[in-house]
Amino acid sequence: MNPLKTVAANIFDLEKDRAPLEEIAERIHSGGTLKGTNMCILILAIFIASIGLNMNSTAVIIGAMLISPLMGVIMSLGYGMATYDSAYVRESFLKLVFQVILSVLTSAVYFTLSPIDTASTELLARTEPTIWDVLIAIFGGLAGIIGSTRIEKSNVIPGVAIATALMPPLCTAGYGLATYSPKFFFGALYLFFINSFFICLTTFIVLKFIKIPAKTYVSEQVFRRQRWLLSLLGVLIILPSMYMAYQSIRNNLEHAQVKAYIESNFQQGNPQVVAFHLTPQEKKLDLTLIGRTVTDEEQAELEKKLQTYSHFADWNLHIIQNDLSGTVRAEDVQNLINTQWNAAGGASLAKAQEDLRKYKELSMRYSPAYQRFEADQELLANIREKAPILFPAFAGIEGAAIATENKEGQIVYTGFLAIITCKATLDEDEQARLQKWLNAEAELPVSFILKILPEAK
Repeated sequence: MNPLKTVAANIFDLEKDRAPLEEIAERIHSGGTLKGTNMCILILAIFIASIGLNMNSTAVIIGAMLISPLMGVIMSLGYGMATYDSAYVRESFLKLVFQVILSVLTSAVYFTLSPIDTASTELLARTEPTIWDVLIAIFGGLAGIIGSTRIEKSNVIPGVAIATALMPPLCTAGYGLATYSPKFFFGALYLFFINSFFICLTTFIVLKFIKIPAKTYVSEQVFRRQRWLLSLLGVLIILPSMYMAYQSIRNNLEHAQVKAYIESNFQQGNPQVVAFHLTPQEKKLDLTLIGRTVTDEEQAELEKKLQTYSHFADWNLHIIQNDLSGTVRAEDVQNLINTQWNAAGGASLAKAQEDLRKYKELSMRYSPAYQRFEADQELLANIREKAPILFPAFAGIEGAAIATENKEGQIVYTGFLAIITCKATLDEDEQARLQKWLNAEAELPVSFILKILPEAK
């Protein structure tokens, strides 16, 4: 025998520490039961996962994955297929359907009653499964069934439960049901179906590999037909995930190139890019700007530069801006928000009105911050111009106003913090004179830190 084959056979030998077939069957049957402890734990896991998704807590979601008994029923289904026990397959399938319906409806009730209806990142992460989720399900399923067929129990099963994440997608589907969101409902169910199918398939493959005995005699023709159907179903399940993976990669590359384009062409900060939106169907990039108005000639030049990027070779540039001369007013910020809001669309009227109200409040609240930024830049430029005349040792200044919130929740400015660079050390009298002059220029109490240039020391 080839030495390499011998080494490989020894390394990947699944028979050496395999548990007796009767014990494997007992473990799988026990994990697939719905009575008593498993049923109680399932209900608790549903609530734990729903709360974790609602509060965006990864640790809580992992806890729900660890205690969820869902994987036991799925492995039972694979066991029934491997032993050609049609009655057991039917029983396991009905148990799985019951668990799925119970999980989705229970989580839907929770999310209906929960005062927090905002979709967390943990919920969003389970709406667009990709080919990587398929690979995780395959490798996780293989690890799970191999671990379950060993003499000694290990930490494989908890790890597989975390990796394949069966419970969170069902609770995400419940959120979609509670909020009437098809994207969440069908996307999460698709992820659950991917995980379930490939855990079941890998269970079937490994059990056939270790020669689990069939309950009844099965002809080669029946086995071949079963193998063909499973392969076809696997391909049909994988295809949408491959398309979603392609979409995900393309979106990531497009966003990376847009950010590089913005950094390259709007480095000076005037005008500033406050938002961007990609419309692949129309091959259009929308940039929302504040600050100096971009002329038609500049926009044409910016569009040419955009088209030098590989993903935007034939895209158009659309700039959303207000005719601003420098200071940004609350109305300007609100107008930009309204423009973005009208472009987004798609929300229900009640939610749209509520979100728009929040945006307006934020606009009024943070408009002073935009104004202050412009004022700070003007102040620093003014100081850089005048200070060297009054203070020959002056070399440069950086700084900003110190912001805080008052009792009414409004942003107010209580001082100005500056870092001043000097060519030589200032004595106490010069520092006091500089302090007084800065207070007058800033019209705020100024705190500053002096830095002496290295060559002056």
